[in-house]
Amino acid sequence: MLRAAGGVDLLHLRMADVGSLAAADVARELDIPVVFTVAPDPHAVIQSLDLSGALTRETFGDVDEVEHFWFRTRLVQQLASNASHTVLFPRPELERDMRELVGIDVTSHPERHTIVPEGIDLDVVDRSVAEAAEHAAGLPATPPLAELRALLETLPPERRGLPLLVSVGRLHRVKGMATIVEAWAGSGVDGDTASLRDRANLLLIGGDLEHPSADEREQLDLIDAIVPADRHRASGLLLPGHRPNDTVARWVAAARFGLPGLAAPRGVYVCGSLKEEFGIALLEAMGSGLLVVAPQGGGPSTYVRQGDTGWLTRTWDVDALRQAMGEALTAASVETTEARAARSRDTVERSFTIQAMARSLSGVYDTVHHDELEQREWSVSAR
Repeated sequence: MLRAAGGVDLLHLRMADVGSLAAADVARELDIPVVFTVAPDPHAVIQSLDLSGALTRETFGDVDEVEHFWFRTRLVQQLASNASHTVLFPRPELERDMRELVGIDVTSHPERHTIVPEGIDLDVVDRSVAEAAEHAAGLPATPPLAELRALLETLPPERRGLPLLVSVGRLHRVKGMATIVEAWAGSGVDGDTASLRDRANLLLIGGDLEHPSADEREQLDLIDAIVPADRHRASGLLLPGHRPNDTVARWVAAARFGLPGLAAPRGVYVCGSLKEEFGIALLEAMGSGLLVVAPQGGGPSTYVRQGDTGWLTRTWDVDALRQAMGEALTAASVETTEARAARSRDTVERSFTIQAMARSLSGVYDTVHHDELEQREWSVSAR
């Protein structure tokens, strides 16, 4: 394909998988420079599992047979070392994490590395917020909101009118969907017997429910072990499966404003991931004005203000996640939300739009292309 395209100046690889390995080999054969986005994945997952006690030296071999941690860590190192330039996501301790988790010293050749935050399309978010606010004020529901209303109408009457806890993502152990259910359905912390289930309904968006993969089936089985499948709706647990991005954006915005007669306003977005390199869905939720609960490590720590725009917590610790979810729900219910919602959106608008990301990457591409041309000119003159 690259030969057929002709005149390819640069290849940007963003995933450390076998496809990227093959692409890097082809690029090297065709003398095409590569930009590689480096993230400590699966390094951060290994660290979280280690801290939680779920992964030990004794169990690593068995787990690695399934997860291929060893191969994936070496693949990241190989792709990063062979790339002409690497792109990094912001992290609170970037230099330390890249050195200790990935084995890359970004200070030795700083000209080879550029920090570029991910970005979202705020136009989509703003349209979703406008639609949700208008429906909450009494206008008819748009088709995506009508679909959400139909879903909420399957709840028993006594559960209608509660706010929504929302999470969006793949049904995969790394995303922690079953952990969110466990935190929501379990008893309160510090002797409090009330559960989050009494205070909010839980909406988990994602996954192929009709033909689940092995990973999806694992998460669904774990969820059903916590809340039996025939008790999902009665308990306030909603699993609609995958939805298009535009629909998801409108559902997330609806969690902020509520749906008349079916859901109270001032919901909370929850990310239960073992690791989150940056968190596009989190940024979209913040752009919608929602309080968020997020992993305390990785990218979210660079933009979530603790106790203000969200709560950072140990997502691999069910009790810690439960407490953060509860505190966020309480804060959402008592705070003047407009000012805080504006601060959340301002955070996204200042630094995390798709336009800002494109400008930064354009600069990286120009630099790599210019350096490559200079190198080729030098090689010709040397010959």
